[in-house]
Amino acid sequence: MNSSKKIGIGILGLGNRGVYFGAHVFGQRDDCELVGLCDIRQEKIDAARAQLKQDIPASTSVEEFLQLPGLDAVIIATPDPVHKESALAVLKAKKHVYLEKPMAQTIQDCDDIIAAWEGSDTVFFVGLELRYCTLMQKMKELITADEVGAIKIGNVIDNVSVGGNYYYHGVRRKKEYIKSLILEKGTHSLDLANWLIDSSPRRVFTMSNLSVFGGKEPDTLRCKNCDKQTDCPYYIDPKGFEMDYEATIKDMDDYCVYSQECDVPDNGLVLIDYESDCRISYMECHFTPEYSREFMFVGTKGKITGFYNNNQDFKITVLKRHSLQEDVYYPERVEGGHGGGDTGISEEFISKVKAGKPTMIGVKGARDSAAIAIAAAISEDTGLPEAIPPLDKKWSMLEI
Repeated sequence: MNSSKKIGIGILGLGNRGVYFGAHVFGQRDDCELVGLCDIRQEKIDAARAQLKQDIPASTSVEEFLQLPGLDAVIIATPDPVHKESALAVLKAKKHVYLEKPMAQTIQDCDDIIAAWEGSDTVFFVGLELRYCTLMQKMKELITADEVGAIKIGNVIDNVSVGGNYYYHGVRRKKEYIKSLILEKGTHSLDLANWLIDSSPRRVFTMSNLSVFGGKEPDTLRCKNCDKQTDCPYYIDPKGFEMDYEATIKDMDDYCVYSQECDVPDNGLVLIDYESDCRISYMECHFTPEYSREFMFVGTKGKITGFYNNNQDFKITVLKRHSLQEDVYYPERVEGGHGGGDTGISEEFISKVKAGKPTMIGVKGARDSAAIAIAAAISEDTGLPEAIPPLDKKWSMLEI
């Protein structure tokens, strides 16, 4: 591709995350230009144009959108249930793809997307941007340098203080839509575990529960009509709600977090067995006091821990097995959402598009992180360990 030409970016799916990418990530780059918008709802298109302050060409038809002039790459931010449908359409049109996580809601759908990439001559990324934050880059560097040896066991924790407001006011509180919050939320941390361990999962066992949210309130009860507004910690003003990734949501769903239809577990424990004979546990909780991620891995030479939060109070410790020497690292703070990850992954994606060489870096890891969560939901229902089918050997050369 001509290096002086701006990359034409289109956004498919104009929810909060899609518009955020347009306003704060790709739309801010000097080497990119927003050339198309698409959503099945015209009101979403109108709202996006107003927020972006640009009269960008748009369509409620995916087919028409993919034919817009100058369209080189598509940011897919459609709802999770239509990720496969969206990705297949964009790949068929031979446009570069940036697909928001999770990759899809079934393992077969993930594998079908990977198979559809062949022959598209495109760059294909899945939006697992935390790999690009300075904390995770440093942890990967230390593990690759054999500072703790071969990882054999570990623990990953997602502390989600915002879970009630983010997930239980709308459709994502229902399994029929979201499948699980481990899939919707946890794929970030699960992907990081796969990447740091450098292995694919083969089996999971899960226990989870709906301990705080849900209850006896009617499904029609909304914050704006509730007489407990001043006392409820989960009251939100639907006219404006601040997210953690520099976005303000207007007209947000405000259904009661204690309603009867809530059936998505708000906490869970997952045991994961890897091909490398490493085993880790993953804990996700949506009513913790803090909003952070914690990582701990024990290898044959020592232990490494990492702490992540959105304020970038990053910290890594490495403790040697026999000498008990402890090294502490404080990765630098950088600008951008997700600890600079949004900036880092967009830079990588655009650089690969400019290079013009087809690639899907990290897509196997995206498939594996989704597969853990999907298998975990099955294990939750059956009470039994669930095997994860390996990716077709044809794609064995792909990086985790």
